[in-house]
Amino acid sequence: MNRNIFILLSSLLTIFFFADSALSQDENDETLYLKIDYYKAAGDQITRYLETELELWKPVHQERYNRGIIKSWDFYSVLTAGPDAPYNFITINVFDDFSMIDYYDLDNIIRSVYPDINTDEFMNQTRDSRDVVRSEIWEVNGRIMDDGQLAPGGNYLTINYFDARGGSGEHAEMELEFWGRIHETRIDRDILNSWAMYTLLYPGGDARHYTYSTIDYYDDLGDLREPVGMALARIAHPGLSDDELNDLFTRTGESRSQYSTELWKRIGFISPDEN
Repeated sequence: MNRNIFILLSSLLTIFFFADSALSQDENDETLYLKIDYYKAAGDQITRYLETELELWKPVHQERYNRGIIKSWDFYSVLTAGPDAPYNFITINVFDDFSMIDYYDLDNIIRSVYPDINTDEFMNQTRDSRDVVRSEIWEVNGRIMDDGQLAPGGNYLTINYFDARGGSGEHAEMELEFWGRIHETRIDRDILNSWAMYTLLYPGGDARHYTYSTIDYYDDLGDLREPVGMALARIAHPGLSDDELNDLFTRTGESRSQYSTELWKRIGFISPDEN
């Protein structure tokens, strides 16, 4: 089965340890950015927030998509997170133009979608429905998808937050090259829908707990139980011995530390695969 595998990280123009790698640089790939917003809604507020996001805001996001401002929009509930996670809902907007991330032309879009609704009332209803915990901006480094699939996606995802500070510096190569082949094998076997890697751009500085993330997108929750390890690595890299594979697993661990992993469920979306 053919795969769309895009590497968008400019520092990876040279493939470094697999001469026959299936990963390739597509010079037509655009740079993509994610704005991830983390929200908290509690008690009776949850129903109001779901209605606000799925009924009030989704048509606005559809119009933003129609105008080419966003490439996709996804809305998630958090199924599992750390015990102190202060949020339970996530929205992700994908952009190809960094200058449009800050709600570009939003007033005009709201007025065009809801000509009879006052913009201030619209925003007040939104603010009353949930609390904003934090916002982040990420850059897409690489994506692995089915041929014909335009964006990663699935009913569930696991997001893995990593800190590469103090590591060996190989984390991008390990994720995109060594693990990329393994994720491609998982997609071939219908274990995984798609996969992507992202670097955190903002916030920056030493206060942040992680520097990059990977996301595994699944169609079925049960697929999360499928093991990911040596057996798949042998299939993905048939030319490497077990000793060589173990060395690459070790190098992956030395390249970064894992901060946390969370499981999210998608409850709303607008994407090129839907339109």
